[in-house]
Amino acid sequence: MNNSVNQKKKTMGRKKIEIKKVEKESNKQVTFSKRRSGLFKKACELCVLSDVNLAIIVFSPADKLFCCSRPNTDAILKSYINGTTEFEDQKSTEHSSIC
Repeated sequence: MNNSVNQKKKTMGRKKIEIKKVEKESNKQVTFSKRRSGLFKKACELCVLSDVNLAIIVFSPADKLFCCSRPNTDAILKSYINGTTEFEDQKSTEHSSIC
């Protein structure tokens, strides 16, 4: 008989969690780090699949700045402020940037 079937799982595995504010400071940083990478990955997928320009700016619980953008954050912010969809830096539209 297969030994792995009879052994008990060592981890809890993936499970659905309740979405609520994390109270413990150390847990906030860990949760932020894990979820930030997932958010940026999904944003990059959205850019590729839908051919959209995007900028995400996030501050961590430790007040560090993280951003993910395509073509780049400055171009997107300038176009937003000017109320246009024209981007000055057209050379970088093929690559997303993470700052």
